[in-house]
Amino acid sequence: MSNSVSSNIRFLHAVGPSTLRQGITVPRMEQTSWLGEIKKGESIPVTIVFGQGQTVLAVLRRLNNARGHLQFRYESRKQATLRNYLCQEFGNRSDCRNAVLRVVETGPHTFLFEPVSVGHKQAPSLSLYRPYFHNLSEEYARETYEFSELQRCLTSIDYDENYSQIDYNALISRNLRQTGWKQEVRIVKEIGLRCDFEKNGIWLVVEFGNARVYYQNYIKFLLALRYQEARFGILLCPTNAFAQLLCDLGQRRAALKRKSSTECRPTYSGMMSYEKAIRELPFLKFIFTGRILIGGIEIQALPHSA
Repeated sequence: MSNSVSSNIRFLHAVGPSTLRQGITVPRMEQTSWLGEIKKGESIPVTIVFGQGQTVLAVLRRLNNARGHLQFRYESRKQATLRNYLCQEFGNRSDCRNAVLRVVETGPHTFLFEPVSVGHKQAPSLSLYRPYFHNLSEEYARETYEFSELQRCLTSIDYDENYSQIDYNALISRNLRQTGWKQEVRIVKEIGLRCDFEKNGIWLVVEFGNARVYYQNYIKFLLALRYQEARFGILLCPTNAFAQLLCDLGQRRAALKRKSSTECRPTYSGMMSYEKAIRELPFLKFIFTGRILIGGIEIQALPHSA
C-alpha cells in the first residue's frame, strides 16, 4: 500500500433519525479548505454518490445561527432516492443504534456516502487503518505473528456508540493480555518510562490521549530499540474520523450531566490522531533510525485486510 494519507474531507457520522430525513452536520474539525470558506446563510451545490453509483444533487449549507453549523441538506423531492436508500440501509425507524455512515470527498464538490455499520444488519468492529511502515518492510511486518495477532485483537472488539476511549482502551488491554502481551513494561530501569505493551520484541503504544504529549511515545521506541534490541515499535492512534465520534460521545454525556443542553457545549479536545502522526512524521523521521509502524484505529463493517 502507499505510505500516504489523502487530504480530502473524510469523516464518520453516527446515523440518527434526522440523517434519514433531511441531512448531516459536518464536524467542525473537517471544515478546512473550501468548506471553511462557506459563509453563514450560504449554500453550495454538491453531488452525493451512494449505492451502486447513484447520484443526487444536494447542498452544503451554513446555517445562519450562533454556531454556524455546516450541513449537507437533502430533504426536497429531488433527493428522495437518497433518502429512500438511507432508509433501506439503516432502517426506517427511530432507533439507529450503532449505525455509522462514512462521508468521503472524492472529487470537486463530490461526496461518497458509504454505510460502514448498519447496526441491525452488520456487526461493526474496530479495525487497523492504513499502517505506515518506517524503516520497516511491509512484508516483514505482515509476516510477524504479533502483528497479525494485534489485527485480530482489534477486529474482535465490537463498536458501540456508547463506548468512550476509556472503554476501548480497556478492551484492547484485555484482549492483548489474554494473548500473552505484557502490559506497562519498563523500558530502562534507571529512567522508569513504560511502554503500554510488549511481546517478543514488539513494543506497542495505544494512544487515545492528548495530542500534545504523544511525542514521548517516540522516546519510548528509541529507548526500546537502543537498550532492548526491539524488533520494531508500533504506535496506534484513532483516525480523525473515529476521534470525532468519541468526542461527540463526550459532548453528549456532558450535555446529559447539565440541566440545560442550551449551555455552551464542550469543543473538540485535541485527542491524538493517526493523521497528525503521519503529517508530522516527515519532520521527525531523521531521528528514527529504527523500525516503526504507525497505524490508525477505526471501525469496519466486515473483517478485511488492513
